[in-house]
Amino acid sequence: MVESGPHRRAGGLAPGARAFVVVALALALALPVPASGGGFTITIIGGRRSGEMANLAFPDDLTAIFHNPAGLADQPGLRLHVSSSLTFLQTEFQLQALDPVRFPEINPAGCGAPGRSACPWPIRPDGYYRQQIRPEKTFGVLPFLAAGTDLERWSSRLRGVTVGLAVYAPDFYGAWLPRDAPTAYSLIGGYFLVLSTTAAIGWRPSPYVAVGANVSYNYMRLSFSQKLSVVDALTPKGEQPSSLALMGQSLLGDIRMDYTGVDHGVGGGASVLVAPTRWLRFALGASAATPARFVGGVGFQGLGPAVAGNPQALPAVLETVGYKLPTRLAVEMPIPPSLQAGLGFRPTPRLEIAVDYRLWFYNLYQRQVITPYYDLAQPGQEAVSQDSLSRDKNYRLSYEIGAGALVRPWRRRPDFEVMAGASFDRSPIPDETFTLDNPSLSLIQTGVGARWTVAKRWRLAASYMLFFYLARNVRTSQTWPPTNAKGRGIAHLPGLEAECVF
Repeated sequence: MVESGPHRRAGGLAPGARAFVVVALALALALPVPASGGGFTITIIGGRRSGEMANLAFPDDLTAIFHNPAGLADQPGLRLHVSSSLTFLQTEFQLQALDPVRFPEINPAGCGAPGRSACPWPIRPDGYYRQQIRPEKTFGVLPFLAAGTDLERWSSRLRGVTVGLAVYAPDFYGAWLPRDAPTAYSLIGGYFLVLSTTAAIGWRPSPYVAVGANVSYNYMRLSFSQKLSVVDALTPKGEQPSSLALMGQSLLGDIRMDYTGVDHGVGGGASVLVAPTRWLRFALGASAATPARFVGGVGFQGLGPAVAGNPQALPAVLETVGYKLPTRLAVEMPIPPSLQAGLGFRPTPRLEIAVDYRLWFYNLYQRQVITPYYDLAQPGQEAVSQDSLSRDKNYRLSYEIGAGALVRPWRRRPDFEVMAGASFDRSPIPDETFTLDNPSLSLIQTGVGARWTVAKRWRLAASYMLFFYLARNVRTSQTWPPTNAKGRGIAHLPGLEAECVF
């Protein structure tokens, strides 16, 4: 009987070359996961937050549903709100050269020698690749749509109570790096999405105090792809590759892994707004959410000449040696609880000054837990386990502190406002576990904006933010492959907002 299709191509490998796939794929499953100030904690929603960089003590639009629900109590009438901002990112990294024996697909053997072609990724004398590595494509968008109404219009007993509902994406961003770059062993490309629906209520029981709470449903989606070097996976640290590892690399080349996982969760928060005098305001809040547990399919594909273009080749190879691959993975990740505090001053009706502090307990994310799931009807021994896939992360506390001002510059036009502010955001990721799939850098954020109320019903706002990602030089990486890298960047974030009161 003549074999056909993928089984014939896979069966053509020598028996010794088949066994290495089990180990190689086990190491490929060390999935990256976003968990930094850029994931689950993006707070730049709304014109005032974006322009002033501090709004907890002055939550005067429907983004209070997200930032400080107590502020809803001071927003009577039926209101509709829409706002959005876009992210234009410019970032670059210099990566310390990977071992050319363990990662042979980066530079062909003998490249750069006299009479040979130049290396695609030449290495400088200091051990770093000469080229700066930049994303080929990035995107980031923060849409927010909300409605709110006071309840006094239906019952005088509900005076001072306002409710609101919002649908928004506090996280929706992605990036794609060159497929042939050394960074492909961390990330080829992917995106991260959180789509939230939040209901909130605010109540002012006295002129001095308002309280509020919100509850959210969150749909979350994580998708990415990366490469694995077979010879590196089969070679213990500090040792030279065996002939089996070199043969496996020549036959299969690198292995590409593609993963998409989905999760659903809930979250909530509470806040209080205190105004002991006309010129002073305090805001306090806390929030938390159920941990994320992404579950989805995972696929593997060899990129070498023996299996390229044949997605069934690797499973067939494993089957011949009595192993099977997982078809799905569950990736667990805590969503950090947070505390917020705001301080606001209004020395005159034409000037408001605010300071915000936000604290995220990322120190809860000490270990990345990954659980593989197999097809029980498929014969074969399971290639990898939860213990072999999970990795230490050892994240730390993250915080943001910001300050800004809102000014009404023209006495005769109090409906026109200008804003400016700045903040500092500390990355939660230590150098030892820093990775290029989630290159979190501490950053300085600056913002300017303007708002204009038209016909006492429409308030329009425009903002512009400029982020400076502080240079980072990682020298003590404990990840594999090592992520010793130098990186920095900037981001431009224009935004628009419109809110109408009926």
